[in-house]
Amino acid sequence: MLTQDDEVNSRLVSQMTVTSVCFSDQHLITCCLGVPPTPPVMVTYTYRQIRKTDTAAFCRDILCSKLYDCTTEDAGVFAELFDAEVERVLGIHAPLQTRRRRRGKHDTRQLSDEARKTKLLRRRLKRRYRRTGQQSDRRAYRSACLAARDSIQRSRAGHIKDKLDAVSGDVKSTWRTAQSLLHATHKVVYDDADCQKLATKFSQFFSDKTTMCQRL
Repeated sequence: MLTQDDEVNSRLVSQMTVTSVCFSDQHLITCCLGVPPTPPVMVTYTYRQIRKTDTAAFCRDILCSKLYDCTTEDAGVFAELFDAEVERVLGIHAPLQTRRRRRGKHDTRQLSDEARKTKLLRRRLKRRYRRTGQQSDRRAYRSACLAARDSIQRSRAGHIKDKLDAVSGDVKSTWRTAQSLLHATHKVVYDDADCQKLATKFSQFFSDKTTMCQRL
């Protein structure tokens, strides 16, 4: 329970207002929390826009490349030349691009192959229904949604069961695995003032430690 009498709670909750709403006999309470948001986990990836490549122009550049002028009989040399020329032509028509995106909360690594296939089918049927708008495609999409939900739930339940079965009999490992599965441990995020204070304390500690060692 949070109260304004507590000094810690007063720093945690501020600007609290109580508003009456017209659609209920309850009141709406709004406030500002003095807790910094957890920064998102960013993932860097590279890709090529292969689908936008001009296939005819790509084939012409390949035909004009050094691959058709090479007279070597060494398979290793030709393989290196092949990789270099294809990468060079790809750099012209589909250059390598780097992007950053936020990692989703639901990690698909714990899903089985069957669950991944049902998710792909659901997305494909969703795009078809948006494109056509037909009721038959809508029914197929809804059926795929139900099948994907059941498959994902079974896959995640099996993943949790396998994790716990792997540490069965070891109480310490079981507790650590359960905490990891429940996401009970949250990453502590410090703001700039806390980081500066922490760095100052570390510096003062090592300075005092060095002085104490010199006196011995």
